[in-house]
Amino acid sequence: MKTRIITAAIGIAATVGIIYFLPAYIFNYLIIILAFFAFAEYLSMFKERNHPLFIIAAILMLSMANSIMRMDAIFLAAADPATANIAEMAKSGETFWKLYMPLKQFLTVLFAGTAIIPMIALTGKDEIAVKFRRMNVYFFGFFYFGIIFGLFPLIKNYPGANSHWFLFMLVIPWVCDSAAYFGGKALGKHKFAPAISPKKTWEGAVFGMIFSVVAGLVFALTLLDKEKVWFVMLVAFLDGIFAQFGDLVESLIKRGAGVKDSSNLIPGHGGIFDRTDSLLVSAVIVFVSLLVKSYVG
Repeated sequence: MKTRIITAAIGIAATVGIIYFLPAYIFNYLIIILAFFAFAEYLSMFKERNHPLFIIAAILMLSMANSIMRMDAIFLAAADPATANIAEMAKSGETFWKLYMPLKQFLTVLFAGTAIIPMIALTGKDEIAVKFRRMNVYFFGFFYFGIIFGLFPLIKNYPGANSHWFLFMLVIPWVCDSAAYFGGKALGKHKFAPAISPKKTWEGAVFGMIFSVVAGLVFALTLLDKEKVWFVMLVAFLDGIFAQFGDLVESLIKRGAGVKDSSNLIPGHGGIFDRTDSLLVSAVIVFVSLLVKSYVG
């Protein structure tokens, strides 16, 4: 526990510095590196990283993440519908290409990955079951890491939020996870998902959701005070629910791979995938919530 706390304290301080002081282009490179190591850890869990497909799949996955990162113009237009006049954008030329080129890259990588990954995964002399498993493992990693890590810069650069929504995306799962751990340890009696994660309890899950909403209220009254309080608290509530499922998804993957941690890279915390499991789902919840807000006002 002492090692976990020290590592967490250092990690939190570094993360805050990265969010608010690191130039945007360096931040994007950092996310690309993070996605690569998470993908590599994931494949190592299934003993698939040494397969010739690894480098090709990694390039495709990172290209997908990069194409989504470059869709900031589309996201900004969605966040502010008044700017989403495609006819006017076409007249300006430059803005239109900012919308079109990342989308073109995304679709190219999407179709290329969908075709190339199964073709290469099915080559060789391995048994059919091994090839089928390999194809599924690579497909999941390609989409899961490629799409979600690409959302990180979009959330960080959300207009008018000064990176606060990105900090929200990180903090809510951390608060939820800590509250669920201590609440479950103190009062937990009913197992939440015993076959996947035996230590998780319903009592801990409820504690996690409650403290997620409390943390959301703190954000609504401070850093996100320009947003409607009910909206921020609603996103925190949804995040507190689904972020816990993100942790379960990684637990399911580890059970399927027969490993305890994705790696031992971070002292007391396992690997990068171990530390980003709930954050990946949190990114989806926050991103979708912001998009929905732009449609309903």
